[in-house]
Amino acid sequence: MRLWRILRWLSVVLAVSACAENANHLQTFYLDQFATPNPTLSGFTVCHGFYCAERSPATISENQWRHVTAVFKPRAKNARLERQQIARGVAAIQTIVGPQTGTDAHQWTHRNMFVIPNGGDLTQLDCVDTSVNTWTYMTLMERSGLFAFHRVAPLAYGPVRNTAVLHEINGGYFAIDASLVDVGVPPPIMPLATWLGAWPPDPAAIERVDRADATVSQLRP
Repeated sequence: MRLWRILRWLSVVLAVSACAENANHLQTFYLDQFATPNPTLSGFTVCHGFYCAERSPATISENQWRHVTAVFKPRAKNARLERQQIARGVAAIQTIVGPQTGTDAHQWTHRNMFVIPNGGDLTQLDCVDTSVNTWTYMTLMERSGLFAFHRVAPLAYGPVRNTAVLHEINGGYFAIDASLVDVGVPPPIMPLATWLGAWPPDPAAIERVDRADATVSQLRP
């Protein structure tokens, strides 16, 4: 079974590489397969179990959503501060949906900024799961009018990894890679060019966000 999963994953890598020929490696391959196209608080899909082996429904109540929107108060005065708010918002939503989907378990699959195969444990998340989920969570926030400096971009593909992406209005692209930290921890933010470059990336290029301050040291090789 594990060999079959690895072979399946490698075939996907080849397929995605054909979709990622633009300069920023942006692609909708996994979104087209797994994401809820128009997620709403009353219903969206959460991927888990590696390569979206399981898709579970989730909802966010009005009261829970108030906890998310509180992250954006006061309004950020610049794009960098807004990215930090977005990362905290992603972590907040993870803690809301985790008990619904069983993904609030410790994510033990990180080592030197790589994700290790989990042997079919459906509570665990790989970069495909987290990139699709982060796109969903950021789309919910963007469509609620919480963003002033960014738009949600398609996912980006790099050698053997994937990430959600923010596009700064009149600016560059930024990777928001939740696969690199545990559930409920604000995901690291870095320029997409850095994310697409040598791996693991220079920790100095990672934008630090609240609890991410405590996890950046864990991302070093």
